[in-house]
Amino acid sequence: MKKQRNLLAVLFLIQFFSLKLCADSIQVGGTVSGMWDVDTVFVTDNLHIHEVTTLEIAPGTLVLFNGSFSILVEGRLLAQGTPDAPITFTVADTTGFSVDTLSMGGWQQIRMQSIASTEDSSVFTFCHFHYGKAVATDSIFGYGGAFCIRRSDKVRIENCSFYNNYAYYNGGAIYLERSNVAIRNNFFEGNRCGQTFDYFGYGGAVCSDSGVPDIGYNYFRLNSSTGIGGAVCIRFRDCPLHHNIFDENFSALGGGFGILHITTCRYAIHNNLVINNGAEFFGAGISNNNCSPLYVNNTIADNHCVGGGGGFYCKDSVAPVLCNNILWGNTQYGGESNQVYLWDLLSQPAFFYNDVQGGKENFAGTGGSAYNALYQNNLDTVPLFEGETYHLPFWSDCVEAGTPDTTGLMIPAFDLALQPRLAGTRIDMGAYENQNPVAIADPKIFRQAILFDPAPNPATDKVEIQFCLPIAQNNISIKIFDLQGNLIATLFAGPASAGQHQLIWCSGTAHAKAGMYVCVLKADAFQLTKKLMLE
Repeated sequence: MKKQRNLLAVLFLIQFFSLKLCADSIQVGGTVSGMWDVDTVFVTDNLHIHEVTTLEIAPGTLVLFNGSFSILVEGRLLAQGTPDAPITFTVADTTGFSVDTLSMGGWQQIRMQSIASTEDSSVFTFCHFHYGKAVATDSIFGYGGAFCIRRSDKVRIENCSFYNNYAYYNGGAIYLERSNVAIRNNFFEGNRCGQTFDYFGYGGAVCSDSGVPDIGYNYFRLNSSTGIGGAVCIRFRDCPLHHNIFDENFSALGGGFGILHITTCRYAIHNNLVINNGAEFFGAGISNNNCSPLYVNNTIADNHCVGGGGGFYCKDSVAPVLCNNILWGNTQYGGESNQVYLWDLLSQPAFFYNDVQGGKENFAGTGGSAYNALYQNNLDTVPLFEGETYHLPFWSDCVEAGTPDTTGLMIPAFDLALQPRLAGTRIDMGAYENQNPVAIADPKIFRQAILFDPAPNPATDKVEIQFCLPIAQNNISIKIFDLQGNLIATLFAGPASAGQHQLIWCSGTAHAKAGMYVCVLKADAFQLTKKLMLE
């Protein structure tokens, strides 16, 4: 009799949680928690993760929404895929996705609002988010095609991809309000937001309002908005925006990204590559509206605006400060060269140690024609980009031409390619640091030394590091750093003979967490680096 009662209890719980078990799939709706460890999860209704509960999704799971349903998270959601077994969130039928006024053709979003500080962090790694669509009669649900996160900090989104998500208002893929989350190492393509007839959207991929998220090491491509920020829009409070690539995004203003309505800027915008973006009216690369950020070591090149302002646009009495940037090849109108466009007389950014095509004499706009701010130690020289990579050869005049005093610029340890930011005697201009210092007497030494790719990569506990030296070195070191430049481990330090060498790093002994790291080989005459991913 007792066994029969237990069996009935189990059957009741299965029915209550709307779980219909199949050989390799389940159907879910309503309240959910526990573990999804099946090939496919069919979502047949809105989902709700209550406080003090956790839903975990196993690597390789396909989460397939059978309609415009959402996931409301009040507890914790763990979706931690792997490079070989990512987790995918998508919709079963995309018919009507392109109709911006209807919710058909997409799933709604993952929604988090005012999650209690006592809850553990929700983590999303190696996930794909496709065809999220935030269109609803209630305007509060029209923000964030894949994620709408409000007043919640404990969220980490890393190594994920966002394709073809849409929001009726702001944040085509991710919308944040007063949320200090981590958005790192992700790929955003084809996301968009807003309309032209009712509301101009902000942030085709990501929009942050009044929060301090960490937006770094992401690739934004072919995203668009109808208002400001083809890829990213930051409003009301600035945040770390660093080590990103903005490529072929489009908006009315700020084709790459836009920043606006910020009284005091506290963070440097650094090590970003802003290329090939477009805008309809102003600022194909970057739009600054009513805010004055600090820009350090960015490359802003080959952007085009149908209206005014090919590279860098300022409006509303702003005074950004630019150090060590490259502004080159940006155009406006029918193709005329324009790097900087200043809308009003009181928009007067300061430039120190930048390479600006045409110099201040070619600034456009009302403020450009009467430019009188500080403009010191800037170049007007072809940067000699290596092909389409936007790296600098060691013979470029931009190498070792940045400011000799980096005090207060919040210079990170690594450039956009995760190479050491200071490889020579003085910092370079632009997002990439040339790794062949001009002071090397014999550059062949640098080219012949080899640091092999770590193996395996990604790794779990043990990593093999191999390097080869053409000649003996008296002072060589092999070190592991995190992306913030913190030393994690020293694998070798001292003299090394010519030939091939092998080292083993046991990451567990350093208590290293999952994420991206950099292996740095340093000698008196050169430095070499390799990226390393820990799972």
